[in-house]
Amino acid sequence: MRVAVVDDEPLAREFLVQILNGTADVDVAACYKNGREAIAGLRLDPVDVVFLDIQMPGLDGFDVVKALQSDTMPLVVFATAHSEFAVEAFDLHAVDYILKPFAAERVQETLSRCTARLLSLAADSLDESLNVTDQAARQKGAVISAMGGQGDRVLEANNPMTSMDVGKLAIKDGQQTTLLQMDEIEWVDAAGDYMCVHAGGQTHILRSTMKELVARLPDNFVRIHRSTIVNLSKVEVVEGLPKGEAQLLIHGGGVLKVSRNFRKEIQSLLI
Repeated sequence: MRVAVVDDEPLAREFLVQILNGTADVDVAACYKNGREAIAGLRLDPVDVVFLDIQMPGLDGFDVVKALQSDTMPLVVFATAHSEFAVEAFDLHAVDYILKPFAAERVQETLSRCTARLLSLAADSLDESLNVTDQAARQKGAVISAMGGQGDRVLEANNPMTSMDVGKLAIKDGQQTTLLQMDEIEWVDAAGDYMCVHAGGQTHILRSTMKELVARLPDNFVRIHRSTIVNLSKVEVVEGLPKGEAQLLIHGGGVLKVSRNFRKEIQSLLI
């Protein structure tokens, strides 16, 4: 388990590192003393778990979580001296919330929770190992062929995510439904059972699975990571990274990483 520690207090940071270093199968890969360092470092070298202080000068712990793309987002353990932020922490899907001064037994309990969560995520990743984009395209093609060209209407009629207009994605929020133009969407990332749809500087929350959404979007939307879909028409720059990965610069300022397993999805941009 690769772990990072983010805390502006040197003594607290060193004490937590000491506890973690005394734990089998835990590698403290990085320490950061503020939020800006953490964001830059975790984007370049993602870890499995980050122990994150909340109150820090400049960017606080919540800012760090919100700034990281979901495919580089580690499991988050908030490690702080302030109990009043617990509700907000768990709203951000934190695995745990531990209070200073740290007790070794409490940290070990947290690590056990992280191990269980990582194993669960690994199992989910294995289930998603097939290229869902190609699979959905084949299924749709088979239906269209079988229906004599009428398959699109059949799929639309049976798809619970169907928009009320062609070329739009319906996103419901309470009693209000936003009809988002497909060509306005820049990228989408998964957050548990929800999709974060990024368009025009705004983030819209859609309850859906990744598989359902990929099947609903046009062909210019492809998966570049098990938790990220990108609109290829919004990609402005492609940068190569080590280990066969790549980085995309998106119209509007987004930066997305392409995992090695999905690199073939962007080959059309490299020709």
